[in-house]
Amino acid sequence: MASIRKWFIGVAATQLAYSVAGADVLHVPSVYSTIQSAIDVSVNGDVVQVASGSYGENIDFLGKAITVIGAGAGTTEITGADLEGSVVRFANGEGLDSVLEGFSIREGRGELVADPVFGYQSCGGGVIVLQSDPSIRFCVIESNACWGGAGMCNVGASPDVIGCTFHGNVSEGNGGGMYNLDAAKPHIEDCLFEANSASWGGGMTNTVGSDAKVINCTFSGNLVGNVGGGIYNRSYSSPTVSGCSFLNNIQSGNPFGSGGGMCTYGSGNGGGPCFPIVTDCLFKGNVVSGDGGGMSNAYGSHTIVTNCTFRSNVCGRDGGGMACVGSHDPDVPSNATIESCVFKLNEADGRGGGFFARASEPMLLDSVLRENMAPVGGGAAFFESEATFVAGNTFCGNAVAGVWGKFVDGGDNVFADDCGDDCVGDVTGDGQVGVDDVLLVLSDFGGAGAGDANGDGVVDVNDILLIIGAWGGC
Repeated sequence: MASIRKWFIGVAATQLAYSVAGADVLHVPSVYSTIQSAIDVSVNGDVVQVASGSYGENIDFLGKAITVIGAGAGTTEITGADLEGSVVRFANGEGLDSVLEGFSIREGRGELVADPVFGYQSCGGGVIVLQSDPSIRFCVIESNACWGGAGMCNVGASPDVIGCTFHGNVSEGNGGGMYNLDAAKPHIEDCLFEANSASWGGGMTNTVGSDAKVINCTFSGNLVGNVGGGIYNRSYSSPTVSGCSFLNNIQSGNPFGSGGGMCTYGSGNGGGPCFPIVTDCLFKGNVVSGDGGGMSNAYGSHTIVTNCTFRSNVCGRDGGGMACVGSHDPDVPSNATIESCVFKLNEADGRGGGFFARASEPMLLDSVLRENMAPVGGGAAFFESEATFVAGNTFCGNAVAGVWGKFVDGGDNVFADDCGDDCVGDVTGDGQVGVDDVLLVLSDFGGAGAGDANGDGVVDVNDILLIIGAWGGC
């Protein structure tokens, strides 16, 4: 899927022909030697057409409703090497008709932004958006480095970010790929966040009331020192995340780190609570030293999680698939609602291979927890969480002991030592052969992962054909 996306980014801009009545097309470098010199003389509605090449400059849209388009991210780059500041800047109230498209944006250093905890820090190495709402399409934002949002920083901003790749950006503090703060509400769709790194939020950080909308994105191979390998949410931030994959993100360096795929942390400096909504997502192969290999909801995090799969995630403490962690003194629970999810083959070194709750009252509904592992509560473990409501779930094949601790049994739960014969084609283990299984095959395509439906050691078109042939309920 990533290779398809990269191909699309590389050719999308070259397939577009602009015909704007009354607008001028300003050509760079044949007429204007730099992108900024063309922007300077442009007026609303103009198109700045940039030929293939490398352009060493910082550009600022200056509040203009113009389109700046490259010949494709694979051939047209704007680099901030040996320059100060952000490579691309929107800071004059730009709207969605201010469009940046078809560039690689590299080696930016950012500008000073007031972080709510650490004060003024350099943020937005590749792109910075300050109280503006531009459109950024089919760009590759890579190899930028600064304190926060090395790839992109949005402050009180609501940009559209479509079809972009954030790769290899390095933040000393928050949000390796993207940092959203001060009520930022970006719309992020069909993007790839890959191999970025940060202390908090390897792929992305949302903080101070920032409710990002993240749709059909992939967070893969991001690294974080503390919390949130893929995404980190805190301080009244409640993003909506749907149709996304969190694959092989890693937290290391802090034994109490959490949330390999996603971490939401409600309390502490900046406060909470947070109410993210996560739907139709895959959390696979994420690793943390502490709690919540796939996802961690901590201290005032009331995440709603629906129709998601947590598979083969690993944690060094509690909650291989997911952890809901709170405290009684002060009383700060994490009362997540988990419905119609699958927890399979997750591992915890402590408690709760599939699911763990501490000092919280989550709801676990109509889900499948199978073949997870932990020394205590292979399927699920509940510590000081007696009010956790558990109903309509299947616990099978978990080791050691399917469920540990006290909880409220809402009925229709199934507890079994053996899951029985696997359903052919049901690679997600949710009891159905359908779209989710095809998506898992596509995420593993060409490798030898869980999407190997026919067991031949390689994930390929034959696995898709098997799934199609077995389509439906088991």
